[in-house]
Amino acid sequence: MKLIKEITDKEILGTVGLSQAKPRLTARAILKRRDGLYAVMYSEKYNLYSLAGGGIEKDEDIITALKREVMEETGCECNKINELGYVYENRAHCDYTQYSYYFVAETKGAVTAPEMTDSETANKTLCMWKSLKEVVDLIKTPVHNTNQRKFLQARDVAALNEYLKLNKAL
Repeated sequence: MKLIKEITDKEILGTVGLSQAKPRLTARAILKRRDGLYAVMYSEKYNLYSLAGGGIEKDEDIITALKREVMEETGCECNKINELGYVYENRAHCDYTQYSYYFVAETKGAVTAPEMTDSETANKTLCMWKSLKEVVDLIKTPVHNTNQRKFLQARDVAALNEYLKLNKAL
């Protein structure tokens, strides 16, 4: 899978340094419904919009993790899964690294109720379906005031920019 972007403290915070922490692995989706709308996750607690996805569990392959995360967060099965690329985050300020593997997928079958984690429920996270332009605007536009949210935003913006470039959309 190709590298979409490497995000470090230098870009986000203007500081130097690299984390040596063991990376967390995640699988994320730009998920399109049959009616042309896209999934966007919203955390009310943090006023943060993001793409669907999450951590890859021990002994789980990337596609299995992607399907599980999409089902848990959106209530949808997904198919027509295509690789988009990955974003590497290296956050020296908090000694954290992460590889986020992004895919483009479409929904399949009936929608069921999402099964949010306890943390997602506490954060009042929900899935919304919006036009691609709305998703891009919701994720790109806010100016966040925490390092965590700045990294999360930069990661999803990089994936969306890659998607738009490949699809000449918007």
